Amino acid sequence: MKPSFSLISALCGLLTISAADRAPAEQSAPLPFFKGVTVSCQTWGIEWQTPEMEKTLDELKSLGVNSIAIHPYAQIREDGHVAGGRRSGVSTTHITTPLRWAHERGMSAMLIPHIAYWGTKFSWRGEINFATPEEWNIFFADYETWIVQMATLAESEQAEVFCVGLEFSYAQKYEERWRKIIAAVRGVYHGKVTYGANWNEYWEVKFWDALDYLGVLAYFPLTKTTDPGTSEIAASWEKCCRELEKFSKRNGKQFLFVEIGYNESSRTAAEPWGFKTGGEHAEEIQARCIDVALDLPAKHPFIAGMYWWKWFPDIPQHEKQNYTLQTSTIKALITKHWKDER
Repeated sequence: MKPSFSLISALCGLLTISAADRAPAEQSAPLPFFKGVTVSCQTWGIEWQTPEMEKTLDELKSLGVNSIAIHPYAQIREDGHVAGGRRSGVSTTHITTPLRWAHERGMSAMLIPHIAYWGTKFSWRGEINFATPEEWNIFFADYETWIVQMATLAESEQAEVFCVGLEFSYAQKYEERWRKIIAAVRGVYHGKVTYGANWNEYWEVKFWDALDYLGVLAYFPLTKTTDPGTSEIAASWEKCCRELEKFSKRNGKQFLFVEIGYNESSRTAAEPWGFKTGGEHAEEIQARCIDVALDLPAKHPFIAGMYWWKWFPDIPQHEKQNYTLQTSTIKALITKHWKDER
């Protein structure tokens, strides 16, 4: 997916904790299906440690949500440098606090760090690419340092899932680099590890065997029909799921939809990744797409869970953003599938 966010005004620092100083997260038993929602931010993440975040977690749990994801940022530079590593005196409580709050409410958590590309020539993470081996070396060295620090924070609060990266259309081709990163993450983190491949690239990833879940950003195009009905949307998903299930069986792992969402747009079934909103029957088409997708796990056990994009803590001065789930219609759909029926 090609995301669009507000400009980050500051970057998070990190706390280094030795894995030997705490017990590993207990992950031997199968985890419950992740009925997940990504709680997003409109700054660098300070919202995640506000009273509004606590209210958000309470509301999500009341709807039947049993897991949340947050996405702390680092900034990419055009020379390959990743700015977001540990800095003296910079707090990381905006990352650890919401993970702890989720656990206090009996909810699991996924940490899915994002690379911010604003202010560069890259229009989304899938365009991050470098011309020279030196730049690639800089990128992977900086990225590994940062992502291991993020994994250390995930371990400190025993987050159930950690995503080592997402949407790196070019970078994900460097298989051995990613195997090194994954091994480094597992050296400090004992939960489940995944990677988020874009919907049209998951079969190109060569390091799935090193991970626990087949992570995908599930923005699969469903139909170009104007005002598609529920049955047509469902039939399109079933066709898609047949391919996903084959891939799942071949790799011996479940799929985790690390991101899934539908904008309020008349084009959302055709282009779920699109940020343009509006159009005829936009609200109804969005609701149909969400309704069908929420019903998929009941028929497809190869899906380990899904994290819906996205929810914001209700902070008054913040503008509403695209992909927001906070409507009465969508809340009712989440409740129907995740609370009332299961």
